[in-house]
Amino acid sequence: MFKMGDMGEVANEKWVGLCKNFINRSIPTVRKRFFCFASIDMKVLYMIILSKVAHKLIANDPAQRRCIRMAAKERKTFPPYLAFLLFNAAFFMMDTTNSYFQIHLNSIGFTKTMIGTITGTASLVALVFQPVFGVLTDSAKSKNRVLQGMVLMSALLYPLILLNKNFIYILLIYTGYAIFRNFQHPLNTTLSVEYSEQSGKPYGPIRMMGAVGYALMMSLVGVVSAQEKGVEKTFILYSAICLLNILLISLLPRMKGHNRKSEGKKISPMVLFKSKPILMLILFQILINVFTNLCRSYFGIYFTDDMGGSNQLYGTMLSVAAAIEIPFLFMADKFLRKLGPRLMLFILGAITAVRWIVCFFATGTTTLFVVYCGNFINILETVTFALLLSRMVAPQLKTSVQTLSATIQNVASILISSYLGGMLADWIGIRPLFLLSGVMVAVVTVIFCGFVFKFDQNDPALGANE
Repeated sequence: MFKMGDMGEVANEKWVGLCKNFINRSIPTVRKRFFCFASIDMKVLYMIILSKVAHKLIANDPAQRRCIRMAAKERKTFPPYLAFLLFNAAFFMMDTTNSYFQIHLNSIGFTKTMIGTITGTASLVALVFQPVFGVLTDSAKSKNRVLQGMVLMSALLYPLILLNKNFIYILLIYTGYAIFRNFQHPLNTTLSVEYSEQSGKPYGPIRMMGAVGYALMMSLVGVVSAQEKGVEKTFILYSAICLLNILLISLLPRMKGHNRKSEGKKISPMVLFKSKPILMLILFQILINVFTNLCRSYFGIYFTDDMGGSNQLYGTMLSVAAAIEIPFLFMADKFLRKLGPRLMLFILGAITAVRWIVCFFATGTTTLFVVYCGNFINILETVTFALLLSRMVAPQLKTSVQTLSATIQNVASILISSYLGGMLADWIGIRPLFLLSGVMVAVVTVIFCGFVFKFDQNDPALGANE
């Protein structure tokens, strides 16, 4: 077996091996002369000989022709790390338009409770499919193809929301979209982290490119949304971004599911529920994200309707916030190694609590703009959780553990952030939700980082070292 970064060297070795075979079998005279020129670059000499005589020698040998075609294909493989950098830049561009979905529903007269019902129900139905998708992906011959299929389906469904303003229609279409969309993030995380671990390349820059892509696209989305019927145009823009992603996925090295008999020992995903460190980390992640999403779900409406901000200013804010994330993501791996998991999570949780409490006391869009620019804290939390979970499980369960985490988070987010959040927003308003979230994040952070976490990144119950 070889690492993905060694594909070019392996392809060259195949060319060299073929040339040696041709020399030894068919041209002994050339073989004798060849060894007289040992000082000449080996690769150049092999290619000269191959270009002169190989075509005739293999004309009637299908097996040799197939071998050469495979070697040539591998030599032309796009640099894997660069492929992941470009893909992640494009992948997170898809998130730029999601911020305008609730603004669209609000503009066509839907109440906050109706908006919460749509997003909550769609996510709840999608949860039924996520664990199944996770198990199937861990057993798939190509995780890349699975991701391409998910992106394609979401690209087809999302613009259909514009065709009708009926509540039931939008609920059904958005639910179908959510089934395919919600699984894309944990699958992308699995692919990127797994490649990072196999190749020895840092994960931070890969995720950083997501922030770069998000910032660049958000500046465009902000301009588009400010036009006449601009919010509706963001739905079409989403599909265009999806098509770009489908093309870029084809550049990635093929990533196989490891939980297959052909890959060795199979491990049941149920073993994840026997690991206390994994369950505690996921529980902490759930609680933090539930209260964070309680604020983020209605931040757009709070910024535009309650505080009087424009759609273009909102888009500019998202773009600037994404740009600020870039240097921090580049150093995410270093932060985690230097601070350690527990201190890292404590610092991030404390800053998150302060951010939401400040939003409660905000009197204008300037304060909200500044606070939202600290969104890199949420992204660093996501990166930290992803890295820790990936390191705590065997290769066979890397997709399953990311999916399990996302699934349980979504369940809690649906019950609290969407349904309860929508009702609370209609009942007491959006502003008090920020105070509630800030206080709860602070309490959860102190309890878990102070008394619960005892990290062991190689949990033997999961066969991480096998």
